[in-house]
Amino acid sequence: MIIKELTLNKYRNYFYQNIKFAPGINIFLGDNAQGKTNLLESVYFGANAKSFKKVKDTNLIMFNETNMQLDLTIQKDSSFKKINIKVDRHGKSIVVNGIKYPNNKDLSALFNIVLFTPEEMKIAKEGPSLRRDFIDDIIISVDDNYKRIKRRYQRLVFERNKLLKKPKTKFFDDEIYAFDVQIADYGARIIQYRKRYIEILSDYANTYLRNLTNYKENFRIEYRPDIDVATEKEYMNYLLDNRRKDLEQYSTTSGVHRDDINFLINDMNIRDFASQGQQRSAILVLKLSQIKLIKVKLQQKAIVLLDDVFSELDEKRSGFLLNNLEGYQTIITSTDFTNIEKINPNSIRKIKNGKIF
Repeated sequence: MIIKELTLNKYRNYFYQNIKFAPGINIFLGDNAQGKTNLLESVYFGANAKSFKKVKDTNLIMFNETNMQLDLTIQKDSSFKKINIKVDRHGKSIVVNGIKYPNNKDLSALFNIVLFTPEEMKIAKEGPSLRRDFIDDIIISVDDNYKRIKRRYQRLVFERNKLLKKPKTKFFDDEIYAFDVQIADYGARIIQYRKRYIEILSDYANTYLRNLTNYKENFRIEYRPDIDVATEKEYMNYLLDNRRKDLEQYSTTSGVHRDDINFLINDMNIRDFASQGQQRSAILVLKLSQIKLIKVKLQQKAIVLLDDVFSELDEKRSGFLLNNLEGYQTIITSTDFTNIEKINPNSIRKIKNGKIF
């Protein structure tokens, strides 16, 4: 599947813009604050009906305007789908080939999008929640059932924490036991998902890093579960044993919501020992691993969005990334692309003040 065409009306700083995309590499150059990230965000929004910046839909409407509209045309084999999304102060509508979609879940099922931003370079150094979300998002990209399981687990922990903060009633023990049974079920399943996919991703990423470094460096993902159990029953027993601590702290103090994930190069945690270049290499090979996982698991090629990533990568890593994206539709924004050779000039366009030419 590829994106054929995008039309923006009053989206961010684009009053009106129509863009046609090639099936291979598409490069958009421009200075900062000209609309490069807005363009990439609009493609992502057309595929997911939400922004990757985690902002309200109404924030996407051009300043001093009351609504915005986005039209996206995609092609899979010989069939086409036309997606229309409108946003105003009353809400959002999603229409695909004339049929109204009730939510963005149905829309995102049409796409396999892999987004790569400079902010993700920070994942190795930041707290465990970012690394958990990073790996979980990769799993969700190939297994939508995992998204449902994780959301249900998060809701159960939220409700259990609310119960722990309330004055104890005569039904308290029964209520918290009911939560524990469900949390143990979903928590044990999350552990198994993470273990399975981390093993696959670790193998893929290691192959990529060895190729990038001429076999001088090895890569490994280390899963550090907060509750290292194999079964739902073991998880349940852990929750029961930890009940007193939870009551004292009014919170669910243990579980998969506290797991950590380490990235290691030559068996050294990149959070503590890696150079900035090695940290960037780690995220690069993890993103390539996600793209490969989608191809292997779903038998489909992802559409790759790269938001000013080349400002974070040197020439060697930039070239390695492009070589491994050959055959994929890739939409790239950048301030400067002079360090990359053998790029077809016809694939390069410029952005200035919300206009593409």
